Amino acid sequence: MLLRKLGHALAATAGKFVLFSGRRTLFSFFTAADTRSSAALFPIAFAKEKDEAGQSTFVSPDGDVAFAIDIGENANTEVYFSLRVKKNRSWGAVGLGSEDMPGALFLMVYKSRTTNNVTFSPRLAYGHYEPYYWDEMDYEVLNTTGIIDDHMVATIRCKSGCRSWPSHGGQKGYLDVYDHNSKAIFAFGPKEDYYSDETDAPLKYHAGYGSFSLDIKRTHGKSELPSLGDSTKDVGSELIYATKAKPNWASPLHGVFMVLSIIFLMPIGVVLLRSGGWVKWHALNQSIATLGVFAGFGIGVANSFYYQRSRSFDDPHQIIGFVVTGLLLGQFGLGVMHHSQYRRTQAPTKYGKFHLWVGRIILFLGTLNAFLGFTFALNRKFGMLLALLIIFICISSLILIYGRRYMDKRRLGPRGPGLAGPQQYSAPPWREPPPQHMGYPSDPPPGYQPPSNQAGLGQMSPALRSPSPWQSNDKDDEADLNLGREQRPREF
Repeated sequence: MLLRKLGHALAATAGKFVLFSGRRTLFSFFTAADTRSSAALFPIAFAKEKDEAGQSTFVSPDGDVAFAIDIGENANTEVYFSLRVKKNRSWGAVGLGSEDMPGALFLMVYKSRTTNNVTFSPRLAYGHYEPYYWDEMDYEVLNTTGIIDDHMVATIRCKSGCRSWPSHGGQKGYLDVYDHNSKAIFAFGPKEDYYSDETDAPLKYHAGYGSFSLDIKRTHGKSELPSLGDSTKDVGSELIYATKAKPNWASPLHGVFMVLSIIFLMPIGVVLLRSGGWVKWHALNQSIATLGVFAGFGIGVANSFYYQRSRSFDDPHQIIGFVVTGLLLGQFGLGVMHHSQYRRTQAPTKYGKFHLWVGRIILFLGTLNAFLGFTFALNRKFGMLLALLIIFICISSLILIYGRRYMDKRRLGPRGPGLAGPQQYSAPPWREPPPQHMGYPSDPPPGYQPPSNQAGLGQMSPALRSPSPWQSNDKDDEADLNLGREQRPREF
């Protein structure tokens, strides 16, 4: 009996536990169903909160470059992207498909000459030098492109060419649109005003660059066009590194060597020779200038490989530079031969004439090429400073050369008769011209009378003397003179 009661009690307890458990399971089922129903009612709101219309967005640390990408509905060919760069930068770019320059597809933007517009330029990079323009990319520039507030903005619909492109060594670069960690790079130019409508316009060396990753897989599906604003933040991207680029000193150093050597030192060498006759100082100065030109020439050639505009060495600035350097070699040799022969003969040489004219040609071509060089390096503003320097050097050289000659003339005095000057030598009496407007004496000079008995001259009464300019009336010039033996008359 006791055991039966105990069995009924255990059965009742088990039934209650099963009922409670069933109710809990049923509650859990309806709770889950309610949750799924709520999510189904607001799918767009949840999706927008998750990925901001599906785009993946990257913003550089200082906000110089921002980039947004979206694959859109057509996942086979099309790519939508938006590039935003600060307006005070000369240019900005994002490279897809690589975390380094070689093999990347660069999407580049810079200001257009048209008011409030920008130029979009797709380019390919084959190495660590300026990318070259790629004209096989098929794209459409959308309406949200231009100068917006303080930024250059380019919104592009890429129809083909953004999924794969030619790369270095025969391989192909590509963009994996199903990658959650696609590598990309960014770069921007120096702060300056730069305008061009050309898609292959030359660019200056970058001022900063870095690398980041993009989640492109999450951008698939229907969405709006990618957009960028002041409040845009990183979504589906991660910064790998960012750095300020080291200044490219090669171009400025090339210009300094060439301008100092050709525009400054060589004219000084001319002044040393023409105004002072300092041959040794002239030779030393021109030797230093020649070494400076050779140094600048080497730096210029090495730096030419970093830019598309100079890699082929066919620009007028480069051609004239080669000509001037070759003439300078010949000029140095002519100067040495002229000096050696002149020391032996102390006479002008045929080498001297060639040396003189080759030097003039070098100065003319070198000065002209300096102006071309500043334009070639995208620094036309320095051309005005160069013009002022040339004017100053020309005026100073003329003052030194002709001023020295004038001072020499004043120091030595006039040469030849009839020239006035502070130091004039008087001509000898026999070279002086006869006096003008003056009559000769009315009487001839007195004749010579020998003394009597070879003694002194006799006394003569003053009354008998003729008032002649040849004799004095106040003094007995010939009284009491004992001239000895007979004298010969002096010649007048």
